[in-house]
Amino acid sequence: MASSDEKKRGVLVAYDAMAAPGRVINLVADLLEERFFTHAPLGGEVLFFEHEGRLLGRTLTGGDGRAMVPFIPRVAGRMSLAVRLGESRRVAAQKVTAGVFVWDRKRPIVIISTSALVSAPRRPDLGLPLPRAGSKLPNPDGGAVQALATLAQRAHLLYVTASDRLELPEVRQWADRNRLPAGPIFSLKPGPMSLAHELERWRREGWTNIRGGLAGTADEAKALVEKKLKAVVPPNASSKEKWPDEAVILNDWTDIIRQFS
Repeated sequence: MASSDEKKRGVLVAYDAMAAPGRVINLVADLLEERFFTHAPLGGEVLFFEHEGRLLGRTLTGGDGRAMVPFIPRVAGRMSLAVRLGESRRVAAQKVTAGVFVWDRKRPIVIISTSALVSAPRRPDLGLPLPRAGSKLPNPDGGAVQALATLAQRAHLLYVTASDRLELPEVRQWADRNRLPAGPIFSLKPGPMSLAHELERWRREGWTNIRGGLAGTADEAKALVEKKLKAVVPPNASSKEKWPDEAVILNDWTDIIRQFS
């Protein structure tokens, strides 16, 4: 067997998931070659999906580097998911973690854009700035975390970020460090229709209880409005954004509780 020094450096990406008790979902992870600019998919490698040391499933990555394992959660709550690479002659990669959020479908869901939580000069297409050379994520606005904590007592919170999938670990660490209420974090693909596509996918999966969301950009607010959902804009909203007329702009973070009551 080749030594680890001769192996390709791989990076695993594990994705958060939301599920209903007794309903099958796919646990998903990607295996990519770690390069400076591009990250080629690595197919034909075995990935193990585990929870607290118990094997949930294993499968090969496809030509796109993706592996999916069907899983049926039985009990509502939050599960930790670990994904690791099996014995490989050509690739080495560190184990990664994600969360599986098993929710009652009757409880409402509110979408929270991570970029809406911070006050910082940002272009609409960049989303939440992430560290590249040791920089630090900005903390959420004062009052935002407490308002979300109150809102989380009434609804499930689902987070979306414009950050790249490789940056999901940093976004999760930022959320934990700032004590944001727990919820899955999904990375949106580039483009103005990204959130709209995700909303359609969630509805097809049976998540018809989404009330609306806190938008970080005008495109996100427009996607919510076009799907007949409430679009709420944070009090730190940029005046340069062309927010839809139907969007509600908060005067104070505490107003978000009233909007989704």
